[in-house]
Amino acid sequence: MKKSTWIWFSLMRLAAFAIPLVIMLLLGMIPWLAALLAAIIGLCVSYIFFARTRNALSQSLYENRKTKRISTQQADEAAEDEAVDNSLAKETPGNA
Repeated sequence: MKKSTWIWFSLMRLAAFAIPLVIMLLLGMIPWLAALLAAIIGLCVSYIFFARTRNALSQSLYENRKTKRISTQQADEAAEDEAVDNSLAKETPGNA
């Protein structure tokens, strides 16, 4: 996974929240209301304008998870094959 995509997206989301928050606080708005409105504004801005970056991040997360799942699955299959081979090797001398 590209760390730069994750960092860039996080910084953009943080800015989309912080900039409206600072503006509303400077205008003298009640802090909890300013934070609530800044969160809503940040969510809307992120959803509308950051779609390309969000899609790139989700694609890289998917590929990273898929790669880990495949390697884990291959390791599980190898361990299972080894266990079956060991049990067959133990049974064969006793049956012959």
